[in-house]
Amino acid sequence: MESKILEIVVYLIDHIRENQGRLSDMDDVSSDLRSMGYTDNEISSAYCWVMDRYGSGDSVYFSDFPDEHFSSRILTHAERFQFATDAHGFLLKLLNLGLIDDEQLEMVLDRGAMLGPKPITLEQVKLIATSYVFGEIGDLENLAWIDSDDSPLQVH
Repeated sequence: MESKILEIVVYLIDHIRENQGRLSDMDDVSSDLRSMGYTDNEISSAYCWVMDRYGSGDSVYFSDFPDEHFSSRILTHAERFQFATDAHGFLLKLLNLGLIDDEQLEMVLDRGAMLGPKPITLEQVKLIATSYVFGEIGDLENLAWIDSDDSPLQVH
């Protein structure tokens, strides 16, 4: 469920940035999210997290947020084979939105590299990144991963 909340947080921050720092009619945003298959509980949790993290002052958010990230992390040759393209793209989006910092990006890449020789999928990256974004690092120790054959892999 938490990776779904992360997806909603990304959607909300994208929406706020596209609207010059304003969160326009939340009813419309919630309706859009529900039509994408998210529950009211997931939407509410994500919205509350964004408001708790960035404050709920007046109607403009992220005033001290840079427009874009200033550096680009280039994957090593081995990392390019370790991470699916969409998984790496999602990490870059989190970095550019300020949901993770450079150090957290490196931690996600390191954690993903521990999963073994198969490429890390988008869903696996979402699960790892969720633990860093929401500060639940300890939860990573017992995560069961599903590989392409639907057999669980354990992270240790």
